[in-house]
Amino acid sequence: MDETYRFDERSYDALDAAGVGWQAALQVLRAPRRVRQHIGAVLRVASVTADGRWVAVVLIEEDPDQYLVVSARELQRDEARQIADVLERGEA
Repeated sequence: MDETYRFDERSYDALDAAGVGWQAALQVLRAPRRVRQHIGAVLRVASVTADGRWVAVVLIEEDPDQYLVVSARELQRDEARQIADVLERGEA
């Protein structure tokens, strides 16, 4: 999958408000093991970061395979467990 991810000032503001750095967002987007959910123009991606936090990133598809990061958040413990379970079962 050859996708391009873009950040703008609103992206950085949203990530900052959520306490998720842009580096962590990129780790999630580039993780070899991640859960992706693509619904219409919205892409949601969840994975674990290098420091062990489970994070979900939300993007909007602007053009085919080109996405704008619009928000992110750290997952709650039960959400993280569900994502980890999906990854362990190889369903992602």
